[in-house]
Amino acid sequence: MPVKRALLLTCGIVALACLLANPALAQKGQGPTTGNSNLDQWWQNLPQEERQMLHDRQEFINSLPPEQQDRLRKRWQRYRDMSPEERQQMKQRFQRWREMPPDERDRLRETYHKFRNLPDDKREQLKDELYKLRDLPPAEKEQKRRELYKQYFPD
Repeated sequence: MPVKRALLLTCGIVALACLLANPALAQKGQGPTTGNSNLDQWWQNLPQEERQMLHDRQEFINSLPPEQQDRLRKRWQRYRDMSPEERQQMKQRFQRWREMPPDERDRLRETYHKFRNLPDDKREQLKDELYKLRDLPPAEKEQKRRELYKQYFPD
């Protein structure tokens, strides 16, 4: 899987985690209590089961600025459009992310920001090189990954 797609999925997973937390505690039939008509309309158009899943995060979503609310709505729509297999893959990736130690997550976030700041040609080159590592044995893959990191992100 290309690195860019993996990174985007990871970010999406984190956002969905906020949205999907504790769905069993959701109450039926309750919508947002804000005066934001776009959010109200979006909420009313969701199927009942999805409203239940998102209910616990409703107050958090309402507290976000409108542009962040729009981003979350778009991410939720992309999630709804995924096949069951894609949803399962996303859940597995998020589970791995949750199980990572906080310092490892911080390291990955920092690497992602550095990656985004690379010039387009270097970014594509790095993606190609990382893609070639996917079939290597774990120890060799890790060694080459570290070499690439030093090559592209000298600090």
